[in-house]
Amino acid sequence: MKAMKDIEGMITFTYHEDIEAADRFYGDALGLRRVMDRDWVKIFKLGVDSHVGLVDAEKGYLKPSEDKPVMLTIIVEDAEAWHRMLTERGVRTNHPPRESDEIHMKGFLTWDPSGYVIEILEFLTKPYGE
Repeated sequence: MKAMKDIEGMITFTYHEDIEAADRFYGDALGLRRVMDRDWVKIFKLGVDSHVGLVDAEKGYLKPSEDKPVMLTIIVEDAEAWHRMLTERGVRTNHPPRESDEIHMKGFLTWDPSGYVIEILEFLTKPYGE
C-alpha cells in the first residue's frame, strides 16, 4: 500500500476547562510558539510539522474527562537542558532525566494544568533515523 503524499503534518488536540491556564503553561512554561490564537482554540508548534492544540471545553467537539489517557511526548535534543529550564520556571516534574533500561533514551514527565502528562524525551540513538 502506498502512503499518501499530501499529508502535511499532525496536530494533537487536548481539551481544557481552563484554556487560559493551559495557554500560559504551553506558551510560558514550555516556551512553545503559538501559531493560532482564537478564543476557544490555541495551537502551538512543536516541530517542523507537528503541533499541539488546546481546545476550550465549552466549544470543542470532545469534552475533557478526569482520566487523561493521552501522553504528549516532546522529543528534544537535550533532556537535561529542558529539565533545568522547567525547574527554573517552577514546573513540577516526576524526576530529573533518567535513562531507560529498555530503550536507548532518557526523559522525564510533567503535567499541564488540566492533568495531561507531557513526556520530555531524548533519544540517545534515534530509532527512526536522522
